[in-house]
Amino acid sequence: MHGPPGTKPPVRVAAALLAVALFAAVPLVAAADDGLRQARQELKDTKANIRARADRMRDLQREMNRLATQILLTRTEIARANAHSRKLEDAIAVLERHLDVLDARLAERAREAYIQGPGTPILYLLTATSAEDIVSRISFLEEMNRRDGQLAAAVDRTQDRLVARRMELGLAMQALALAEDRMAAQEEELRSKMAESRKLFAKLQTHKHEVLFAISRIRPFAVCPVAGPHAIGDGFGIWVHHSKKEGGDHIHQGDDIMAALGTPIVAPFDGNAVTATNKIGGLAVKVFGEFGFVYNAHLSRFGQLGAVEKGDVIGYVGATGNAGGPHDHFEWHPGNGPAVDPYTFLMQVC
Repeated sequence: MHGPPGTKPPVRVAAALLAVALFAAVPLVAAADDGLRQARQELKDTKANIRARADRMRDLQREMNRLATQILLTRTEIARANAHSRKLEDAIAVLERHLDVLDARLAERAREAYIQGPGTPILYLLTATSAEDIVSRISFLEEMNRRDGQLAAAVDRTQDRLVARRMELGLAMQALALAEDRMAAQEEELRSKMAESRKLFAKLQTHKHEVLFAISRIRPFAVCPVAGPHAIGDGFGIWVHHSKKEGGDHIHQGDDIMAALGTPIVAPFDGNAVTATNKIGGLAVKVFGEFGFVYNAHLSRFGQLGAVEKGDVIGYVGATGNAGGPHDHFEWHPGNGPAVDPYTFLMQVC
C-alpha cells in the first residue's frame, strides 16, 4: 500500500538514511584505522631508535668505566711518583749537607798542609828524640795519610751517590710528567665521552617521551577508572535532553560507566587529581597526566587528591549533579584539549 502522491514509504526513507549514514561513516573509520596504524608504526620506529641509542649508551658506559679506572690507576701512579720524588729530594738534601761537611773537612786539611809546607813531615821525623819516637811519628803520619785518604774517598763516594740520586730524581720527574700527561689525555677523553653520553641521554629522554606519547594515542589508560562491577554505555556524541535547570540539552562529551553507589573510582594513570565540582557534574574530579586529563563526574564523595599513581582511589560512584542514577561520567581530553570518544580505550582496560 502506497502513501499519498509525492511521498516515499517510511521504510524506503529509513533505508536511504541508513545507507547515507553508513557511507559517511566509512571515511571516518578508515581515517581512524590509518591513524592507529601510523601511531603503531611511529611507536615501532621510535623503539628501534631507542634500542640503537641504548646500545651506544651501554658501549659508552663501558668505555667511560674503563677510562675512570685508568684515571684512578694513573692518579695512584702519580701519587707514588710524587712520594718517591720527595724521598729522593730528601736524600739529596742529606747527601748535600754531608758533602758540605766533608768538603769543609777536606778544605781544612788542605789549608793545614799548605800552612805547614811540603817539608813538615820530614822535619817532624828529624826532630824525633829516639828510634822509638821515630817509629811512633812514622805511624802517626801513616794514620794521618790514611785518614786523609778516607776523607777524600768519602767525598768521592758522596759525590757519586749525589749524582746517582739526582739522575734518579730526573728520571722520576720525567716519569711523573708522562703520567700527568697521560692522565690529562684520559680525562679529556672521558670528558668527550661524557659529553656524548649526555647528548645520547637527552635524545633517549626525548624518544622516551615520544614513545610514551605514541602509546598514549593507542592505550592511554593503564587501569579501568571504575574498580568494581560496572557497565559502560557507548554514549559519546549523543544528544542529551535535559531541562534548563539541569543544564539544558547538550552533546554528551564522555561515556557513562554505570556501577553501584560507592564503587571506587581510580586514577587511570599517574598524575595530579584536583576537584572539578560544578552544577551539572556535581562532585567531580580531574586527573591531569603527562598526555592529557580525564574528568569524572557525579561522585558521591572524594578520595585521594593531589599527586596520585594509577589505581589510587580518587572518588566514589554517586549520582550528584544532573545524574539520573549512580554512574561515573568519564571524559578523556588528550593533550588537555577537547574531549574524544574514550570507549575504545576503556575497552582495553575495563
